[in-house]
Amino acid sequence: MRPGAVTLGRTPIAGTKGAVAAGHQLAAEVGIDAMRQGGGVVDAVIAAAFASFVVEPQMCGIGGHGRMSVWISGQAQAVGIDHFIRAPAGATPDMYQGALARQGGSAGRIDTTGHLAVGIPGAIAGLETAHRKFGRLPWPALVDPAIGLARQGILAEAPLVAAIAARAAEISRFPDAASWLLPDGLPPRPTQPGRPGHRFDLSALAGTLGMIAAQGGAAFYEGALAAAIARAMGAGGGLVDASDLALYRPAVFAQPAHRYRRWSYVTCGDLILVECLNILERFDLASLGCSSAAGRHLIAEALAQAFTDNFAHAADPAFGPAPLEGLASKSFAAGMAVRIDPLRAQATISAGDPWPHQGAFTGTTQISAMNEAGDAASLITSLGSAFGSLVLVPETGIFLGNAMQWFDPRPGHANSVGPGRMPLYAAPVVIVADADGPIGALGASGGYRIQTAILHALLNRLDHGLDPQAAIDAPRLHAEGDGLELDARIDAATIEHLRGFGHRPRLVDGAGWGNPFGRPAAVWRDGSGSLVPASDARAGGVAAY
Repeated sequence: MRPGAVTLGRTPIAGTKGAVAAGHQLAAEVGIDAMRQGGGVVDAVIAAAFASFVVEPQMCGIGGHGRMSVWISGQAQAVGIDHFIRAPAGATPDMYQGALARQGGSAGRIDTTGHLAVGIPGAIAGLETAHRKFGRLPWPALVDPAIGLARQGILAEAPLVAAIAARAAEISRFPDAASWLLPDGLPPRPTQPGRPGHRFDLSALAGTLGMIAAQGGAAFYEGALAAAIARAMGAGGGLVDASDLALYRPAVFAQPAHRYRRWSYVTCGDLILVECLNILERFDLASLGCSSAAGRHLIAEALAQAFTDNFAHAADPAFGPAPLEGLASKSFAAGMAVRIDPLRAQATISAGDPWPHQGAFTGTTQISAMNEAGDAASLITSLGSAFGSLVLVPETGIFLGNAMQWFDPRPGHANSVGPGRMPLYAAPVVIVADADGPIGALGASGGYRIQTAILHALLNRLDHGLDPQAAIDAPRLHAEGDGLELDARIDAATIEHLRGFGHRPRLVDGAGWGNPFGRPAAVWRDGSGSLVPASDARAGGVAAY
């Protein structure tokens, strides 16, 4: 391991003692430095996450949520730490429908801005739980690097300014957020070589991080920060109150390992990827090649079917029956695979019925890490949209997430709003293993494109044998029910073949800055035992070893 060795390009790199892939250079460096100090993979991920809260405030934050998978070499099962939002006690479908009608919003979707978009944040509880179970370094040591970064403030880098510009009109409606993000009423000019530009003051966030370093999660869920959040929510008509915060607990569970061909893997509860891989397992993708129209057609059909089935049936099993085991079953996937014609797109994707396959169910930025002991950890941590709900809690530096948007506000549906419920979260956090233990850790950011990013990175590596960086760099597609989005870098002949199959693709620029098909990051162990990190450089991803 060489602390500070970072790649921004597409050249594969490798270490032997530890590797971290993340969404920002400083976060990756903080994570690898935690390993250098004697920390394990979970310490690295936690330290990098706190650093990300500072240097990627548009992507993640203290007021957000996440999922983590941890697989310690030699243990039979991976552990999942699901710290997604929970709906506050006052959240009901009737209340949301009434509020949306009064505000002129759509009755079919919860708004992405404002106080009603805020659920109970789980980010800090999730990281603290992971530290208690797996941490080696003291908790303050994992938060302190982020405090130092916050005290320095952050420059107006291009990705941050682009995120501000994209939501500038919405930001202007929220005075606290606008005063910080829109100096002089406009997005700042991005920093360029020789012209440092605007520096954002993060002194309030530094103070908040100092409280969390000293008091742990109690500072956020029970102390002065909880009181500040409750006041902000009350003043803006939000639902999260002090009792909601005090009662929040992440879900910690032993993860059942799923199988794809000769590998096992875990997803921290996501079943869209599981169904998709179960379907694709029934086709010989390797013989088709990673760039063929036939292979891309199968991926599109499997993705579309898995999204459709999960949107129709997946729900929080703590609040009623949900056919989660059925959705994950090989037998259900076999029935869905029969629907797929290798040479023709389905005219309409309809949901299947997973209930006959159901038994007794038991059980965004991204950071991935592995070490020489064979341990692996992967985390996604997010605010939802850029800067979340745009609610900035005064004098704390905390943006609150907007993940309530992923509930269905209509009563009587599988994913309806309800007190304490968790919405459908289509975001797998993956660790892959062979007979000897973990060989890969993958995460991604990008909303539902997280599925796209991780699926392609897995298939390109496992079925097609691409090196970890090439597996991420290759063009991707996204299918979510009816409709298909294709990376415009895919060659014209393949696109025409897909049209011939009956697809109606929309071409999206996958070569420029940003993450239209998700931003994946991964660490893989190769055949020699080297650890090879990889990330999407076009979207700012970095890797360190």
